[in-house]
Amino acid sequence: MEKTNIIKKYEKVLMACPLLAGIPTNQYEDALTFLQAKVMHLAKHEILQQLDAPFRYAGIVLSGSIEGSFINENDAKISINRFDAGKLYGEALGCVQPPHSPIQLEALQDSLVLLVNLSAMHQEKESLSGFQYHLAMNLIHGLAHQNIYQNYKVRILSQKKLRDRIGIFLHGQPRGKDGSILVKLTVTAMAEFLGANRSALSRELGLMQDEGLLRIEGRRFFLTQP
Repeated sequence: MEKTNIIKKYEKVLMACPLLAGIPTNQYEDALTFLQAKVMHLAKHEILQQLDAPFRYAGIVLSGSIEGSFINENDAKISINRFDAGKLYGEALGCVQPPHSPIQLEALQDSLVLLVNLSAMHQEKESLSGFQYHLAMNLIHGLAHQNIYQNYKVRILSQKKLRDRIGIFLHGQPRGKDGSILVKLTVTAMAEFLGANRSALSRELGLMQDEGLLRIEGRRFFLTQP
């Protein structure tokens, strides 16, 4: 599918992508050409990036969902993050392009991804202007947010007690007007994110409810005590 057709079909998705913020839609094609963008179709559970393989491209998710993960010393999968339509993944790795990727990327459902070569940003010799300037500033902004997120994840995984991991995770999620915390992850996905066993997480959540610390209504969590 040509970039023109991709832009026309997924214009709203691209407008939501932080990498393209501030760039007029009539310059999207020039921006994506500059980034050597190419489309990749992925079937459910297809591996987009192998662990320890060369990392070459960051990506914009056009449809579907992509999960980033790694394997710990116990051969358990630890989920790092999930990227839905409009999200950019792999900013830092896409800039550095390491020969051995520290993460694996997997399609959680049939997905369409726009691969972009961020190394084009530092190959440009002349001063940046127009969409190139916006791309550079957006990339810096995205890397800053990624750094904050990684610190949050490290803080969670450094806790020895599962209850402490749960507490930090919940406090880092957005809250509704009623004070509820919406957790979009399933129990299995949440366990992977916290680096825990699914049954252990279910048991701990049950204990927290029994002790009056937490109330769960579907995907909404209510902290009844600090």
